[in-house]
Amino acid sequence: MSNLPHGQKKAPSLFRKRINYISITVLLLTIQAAALLLIASEQASALADTASPAYLASSFDPHEQVGHDHSASSRADSGITAGQLIFYAVRSAYYLALSLAAGLMLWSVAIPAEADAVQRKLLDKWGLPAMRGLLLVILLFVFVHMSELLKGYTGGSPREWLRLLTETSPGRSWLALILLSFIGFAALKLKDSFKALWALLLLAVESFNGHVNALPSNTLAIVLDFIHLVCSALWAGGLMLLLLFWRSERKEAGRFAGKFTQMAWLTILLLTLSGVGMTFLLLPSWRYLLYTTWGNLLLAKGLLVLLVIGTGYLLRRRVKRHELPRGGLLKLDGVLMCLIIIIASLFTYMSPVPDTEPLSYHKMGDKLHYTLGITPNGPGPNRLTLKVWLPEQLGAPASVQLVLRADRYPGRAGIEVPLLSDFSGSELSFPGFKETAFYADKVDLYTRGAWTAELVIIDKAGGETKQSIPFRND
Repeated sequence: MSNLPHGQKKAPSLFRKRINYISITVLLLTIQAAALLLIASEQASALADTASPAYLASSFDPHEQVGHDHSASSRADSGITAGQLIFYAVRSAYYLALSLAAGLMLWSVAIPAEADAVQRKLLDKWGLPAMRGLLLVILLFVFVHMSELLKGYTGGSPREWLRLLTETSPGRSWLALILLSFIGFAALKLKDSFKALWALLLLAVESFNGHVNALPSNTLAIVLDFIHLVCSALWAGGLMLLLLFWRSERKEAGRFAGKFTQMAWLTILLLTLSGVGMTFLLLPSWRYLLYTTWGNLLLAKGLLVLLVIGTGYLLRRRVKRHELPRGGLLKLDGVLMCLIIIIASLFTYMSPVPDTEPLSYHKMGDKLHYTLGITPNGPGPNRLTLKVWLPEQLGAPASVQLVLRADRYPGRAGIEVPLLSDFSGSELSFPGFKETAFYADKVDLYTRGAWTAELVIIDKAGGETKQSIPFRND
């Protein structure tokens, strides 16, 4: 029996309780601050100076501005610069650190200290380095994105940086990431439920930064993105734990492999379903998978996921036979995981829609004016507008036919555009002429390249006018 005084005996316990109370208080305050940043009123943005970059960023469109750049043609002409390589490297490191740190926190629930003392000891040992890496990478991530967003604007003073962080949607989400990365150190000392809550909050903040946030109706898409991120963290964090156990304690790797393979199948299934759902919401046409860099990277990611499923099947089979997982399979799975996360960090920076130029073709004549518009003028569904001006004595045309033909497929039947009357009016007017407007939605241009629009207009006097309009949709 110890001879220490009674008060000294309980001091460590009281000290730990005090630390827990402080950590819980700080965690709750930070959670509240992060929530307020995300739901803050847009009135603050409206008060910003319209000449400042912070005001310009308040209408941040992930498909048009930094973070989701789609000027692939300009990059192809000039090549990848050192600055762009650093930018992509930071993005890749950010997604890796985010998935691993959040994944380790989530897996702490499945590895209670009482049941798996060795595994839990190793998990707690790796938690602090993962949190330090996350904090460093988030700071770099926010810095490079803010620098890119403010590039090209005059000023760049600390005041503008502060306004960008506090008065814009992306800035507030970045600030929330920074706050949560700091509070992660306190979460390491808390119960497993608080660790899981911290990880879910971190991933929830990130779900507001993707392409899906730019959709008009984005609630379902954000939920799918959150599910995708949680499953990714569980899979990446579990695989990293399995690799670390394999390196440190082979027996613990064999024991943990059973838990991981069961969870891995569920996470891969949910990753696939949520990914397909987001792709369906983002893409107007599946053809964009073939015609855009974003689509090509997504297809490459899908191929890697199939390889992951194959390696997962082999690992699961060894677990059922009560055999230790093969080191080669684990390393291959780890490489595939890193490649998938790197690809995700790249194509989340790009636009999922083609970088095309809308068509606006106008022609003047003695007895006919017309304007043909095609938006976005890319492969897949498009909106067509047609405005026709005929002499007032002839009035509206008796009939208008518009057929689109792909030049590379001369033997294929043309697309007959179903024109509907448009009564919205026009800003253009020509003395002595009467305007008639038409439109058509979801006109599917099935390929990219050179096209020809064949326009046939018959007036009420029986006169026929044929026009041929060449254009490109790439």
